[in-house]
Amino acid sequence: MSDIMVQIPFHKLMERVMYEKENYNTVYGVSNLYTHDGKKDLNLFDHGLENPFGPAAGPHTQLAQNLVASYVGGSRFFELKTVQILDGHDLHVDKPCIRADDECYNVEWSTELYVPQALEEYIKGWYAIKLIAKEYGFGDPDKFIFNMSVGYNLEGIKSKKIDDFIEGLKDASNTETWKECEKWALDHVNDFKNIDEAYIKSISPKVCNSITLSTMHGCPSDEIEGIITHLLTNKKINTYLKCNPTLLGYDFVRKTMDDMGYDYMSFETHGFESDLQFEDAVALIRKMQELGKANGLTFGVKLSNTFHVKIKNSELPGQDMYMSGKALYPLTINVAAKLAKAFDGKLPMSFSGGADANNIKDIFNTGIWPITVATILLKPTGYQVIKKLATLLDECEFPADQTVNVSLLEELAKKAVEDSNYKKTEAARKKPLLTFGENVNVRVECKVTCGSCVNVCPNRANTTLMVDGVKRMLHIDDYCNECGNCYIFCPDKCTPYKDRLTLFAGKKELEDSTNQGFAVMGDRVIYRFDGTVKECALTDAPEVIRSFITALKEQQPYLL
Repeated sequence: MSDIMVQIPFHKLMERVMYEKENYNTVYGVSNLYTHDGKKDLNLFDHGLENPFGPAAGPHTQLAQNLVASYVGGSRFFELKTVQILDGHDLHVDKPCIRADDECYNVEWSTELYVPQALEEYIKGWYAIKLIAKEYGFGDPDKFIFNMSVGYNLEGIKSKKIDDFIEGLKDASNTETWKECEKWALDHVNDFKNIDEAYIKSISPKVCNSITLSTMHGCPSDEIEGIITHLLTNKKINTYLKCNPTLLGYDFVRKTMDDMGYDYMSFETHGFESDLQFEDAVALIRKMQELGKANGLTFGVKLSNTFHVKIKNSELPGQDMYMSGKALYPLTINVAAKLAKAFDGKLPMSFSGGADANNIKDIFNTGIWPITVATILLKPTGYQVIKKLATLLDECEFPADQTVNVSLLEELAKKAVEDSNYKKTEAARKKPLLTFGENVNVRVECKVTCGSCVNVCPNRANTTLMVDGVKRMLHIDDYCNECGNCYIFCPDKCTPYKDRLTLFAGKKELEDSTNQGFAVMGDRVIYRFDGTVKECALTDAPEVIRSFITALKEQQPYLL
């Protein structure tokens, strides 16, 4: 068991896609596949967009396989996980870091990869989707958008590390990752039915022409202005500013949370006083809109950031956490209404704050788009719910621009604070808080192999397969960062990434872990089982290990 994610080489990424699609009609475990009908689309940043929906900057946009899983589900707008100067081993993220049992909380923020690795993942994801869209006819390969996200201060964003990242996504053609992807595609062109060399050569290396700026809570107005000015004038890139729910003021937020059953949520007035004030935000946004126009670029806002609250009951490690999901919706939609009124609807807005099947059409019909989600993808339907949400938006009339209908939005915001779908239910309030445990339920079998841990994992780090005729769960060490969300949803009260049999990439990975599991090395295996660690021939391994390996070879050979 390790919280360090291992990148999948592009060839293995594509080999799995092609094997799964041909044998199971799934892609990275997603069976609810979406195909765009091609009847209508949108335009954003001078780029076609088949629908205005996709994953928010978070756990579902960190790795290339997450981007692929999201695309085949129906996503077409991707907010890539935020990068910053602090990365890799220098970025300490307490684990577990996510729990989405009702409203969601997290203590993770930017990518856990090194910034150059994040660049590689985003390029691989872009290239893979270009191939998948064309080969399987999921939609127009040129009508999805990657939106990069950077933070958190001007000095960091102007650093060579972040500047190389931005320039690498503006044009990836000179990167080694791009060349690797193109070479693999050309070498395997005969494996495709609908892709030829001309198509491969036509794939655009211009991955991103837009950026969402994320700043720290309490970031001064002049610092924010300096960053936006740099992005618009020096980087020449369409820019959205991520705004905080604190723009609503403490009294409104406190009363709303209390009235909706979240009175246990702890937050302080200081956070509201130190954050950007509403009047200052309006002045800043007006100025930046003019700067955007002067540079021929779009400037808008993303609503909203997660909401900073205090950890009071050991929900997660540390002292502070960030709330999202159903409880964030009434706050985010009210920030949107307040800003839309101040700008008479002429401020482009993207939305991320508790969108779901109940409200997504209403949000879109106000003129707010694109719309992104994270919490709903952390629930037991996982990536499978994307098709439903994308299809709901397909039923709407697509607008020509991002003008917001202020009165419609104000009405929606007013209804949101009274909507029972977003209140804390009495049953949920009475439910004891589930605390994290580990290695308390170590077994090969589950009482019921339900597969919840498979669906709630953003990284596809759990899988099920038939072993000797019985459905079993297997954990994949390489893909896991120990976010903890699978534990929250396990009805067996096990920690799947610690308690269940684990597939390791090699001997070192197994030795670095305490999990029971195995690594296959040609015709040999190293395993840890019932307290024994041993390397031996496959034929000499315990029967249960041999059975799992046989099942993997037959059903999911791409994992070996």
